[in-house]
Amino acid sequence: MAPTTRSKEASGLKSSKKAAARPSDIVPINSWFRFLETQNSQAIALPLTLLFAVLVRWCVALYGYSGQGSSPMFGDYEAQRHWMEITTHLPPSKWYFYDLQYWGLDYPPLTAFQSWACGFVANLVNPAWVALDSSRGIETHESKLFMRGTVLVLDLAIFFPAIVLFFRSKRGFGSWVPQQVSIFTALLHPCLLLIDHGHFQYNSVMLGFLVWAVYFAAQEHYVYMAVAFCCALMFKQMALYYAPAVFFFLLAKCFQPNHGFALFIKLGFAVVATFGLMLLPWIQSPEQLTQILIRVFPVARGLYEDKVANVWCALNVVVKLRNMFETADLLRLATAATSLAFLPACIHLFVMIRRHKGKLLPAVRDNMVKLLNYSLLNTSLAFFLFSFQVHEKSILLPVIPALLLVDDEHWAVNWFVQVALFSMYPLLFKDGLQIPYAVLAIGWSVLRSCPVCPADKKTPRMVFLLQWLSTLVMVALHLAHMFISPPASLPDIYVVLNVVFSCAMFLFFFVYFNYRQFSLLSRPSSSRDMSTPNKRKTE
Repeated sequence: MAPTTRSKEASGLKSSKKAAARPSDIVPINSWFRFLETQNSQAIALPLTLLFAVLVRWCVALYGYSGQGSSPMFGDYEAQRHWMEITTHLPPSKWYFYDLQYWGLDYPPLTAFQSWACGFVANLVNPAWVALDSSRGIETHESKLFMRGTVLVLDLAIFFPAIVLFFRSKRGFGSWVPQQVSIFTALLHPCLLLIDHGHFQYNSVMLGFLVWAVYFAAQEHYVYMAVAFCCALMFKQMALYYAPAVFFFLLAKCFQPNHGFALFIKLGFAVVATFGLMLLPWIQSPEQLTQILIRVFPVARGLYEDKVANVWCALNVVVKLRNMFETADLLRLATAATSLAFLPACIHLFVMIRRHKGKLLPAVRDNMVKLLNYSLLNTSLAFFLFSFQVHEKSILLPVIPALLLVDDEHWAVNWFVQVALFSMYPLLFKDGLQIPYAVLAIGWSVLRSCPVCPADKKTPRMVFLLQWLSTLVMVALHLAHMFISPPASLPDIYVVLNVVFSCAMFLFFFVYFNYRQFSLLSRPSSSRDMSTPNKRKTE
């Protein structure tokens, strides 16, 4: 063996030993990638991860979905299929007006265009799948196969490459193994798999655009970042959960010397052009634009729907707010509470970003992206906990920026995902997804978040004890739900206990992640190389 080769292997071994102490290295899934590394098979690691991620998604898709066999309204599956039906056969001017009592379109225009594209293909393959009106409730094997396939294709097209590129471009892993572990973790976290490929939705598109926005921020391509986030917002209005953090981040960038005003103009043009292009079919009609706004923001539905693990639903156990106040008053209350909750993280982000002007050293840029991810996490969690009209599925929004921090917040992110999955159990139970839920929950616990698995001596013992305790509570509630019938006077007792427990845990994580954001730059590993030489023009 040549001397240079030996020296390279030796240096790689040293970096691997150093990396062994990193949190993301101290999980069972690490053993698989370590094995591939020892066999010099790194080249097949990513393809195997992608294939396994596709396989798990398809296995989940073999089970039930929202509203399966539940006529006459069915559920989210039928809503998505129905939107393909109306966008294929009707002009855009009727998309947001047609038969609103039967799953009227209530998502932004990019979802409508996605429905049109999928419906166009469905109409070519079998027109009966999207025949106007007569196809309502269709549940043939072939049509279900097509619908499941559209979710998988869009997942592969948008979410997968965004995750891979983000973690491949991220510095500070120390070795190849923890990078692969992070990619595996983000692609296979159970919450998104069960909602998109089980319950049935297209959240991976919106969340994929969000990851693209963070990736472009890391590359200092701020105009592309703005366009990617506009796409997320125009696909699902829930992306508003991220809007304050993105706004304050880009606003801070507009205060940089020399080129800040030029960036402001570019960002303004990019945002207006993106929104204008997507609203083009309706832009000349104020009535059409007003109808889109009304459909996208259905304030009349009330403070929350079903049983969701946020503050208002948990508080409803003892204080019936919806009986005490009008909807308009509750909207103002929720808006004020949400603003107070997310503003500290956003203002901190703005101040910290403004301090570093011009060209950023790699270490500084990495810390700025971490701050952005913390702010996205804290802002979206504030919206989930305190905002108006929250759904159970909305917990997906804080989960994604948390996963982008998985190598920095090992135990917290793993635990957070575990609780987020538990909080969605009542919804998944209604869809008949108990088996994939159990398999993925156990798989996640064994591979990522089992309380006895982490071996990082720096993690406080109290964390392990608390995670054990919370795991026992979740298991106990599941067992009680399975084997003990609720009292006739309290038929929803297990759902309510789920809501109260999950909300308490989310409040704990909200406080913790805010603390971690505010203390980021005071940590030794984050305060090195914080100088900012030479200014350059940013995009």
